[in-house]
Amino acid sequence: MKSFFPLYRSLLMALFVAASLTACKKDNEPAPDVATRVAGTYTFSELTYGGRTVPASQTNLKGNVTVTRQTASTISMALDITSKSDDEPFLVGSVDDIAVTDAGNGDVEFKADSDKIARASGNKLIINGTDDNDVDFTITATK
Repeated sequence: MKSFFPLYRSLLMALFVAASLTACKKDNEPAPDVATRVAGTYTFSELTYGGRTVPASQTNLKGNVTVTRQTASTISMALDITSKSDDEPFLVGSVDDIAVTDAGNGDVEFKADSDKIARASGNKLIINGTDDNDVDFTITATK
């Protein structure tokens, strides 16, 4: 019986040390700002137009959208969506000073000159646009 107590005490001490090393994370770690959350490279994944959604593999489009943090609440966006067949630009260019705000539920709204131009939801970036024939479209890109 005497040999059981030292073993019990050692086991209890080991559990105490393990519990101290795996304590909860510090509450004073700040959450990343909105611009940092959405920054990154997104790859074109689908096109929606005329009520129809088409995966990237079934379109003649390819490319990326790069979102770069400027400040805690502004980003720049570089778009490079081109046609697969001849590399003609479809949605190519860059925009600076886009305001990003938390829209709740993990979504982030992108606004340029107070117009909502895009939304990020999880790892998806959804960009709204209108083509040369006044047809509204949505480009979805995935991080």
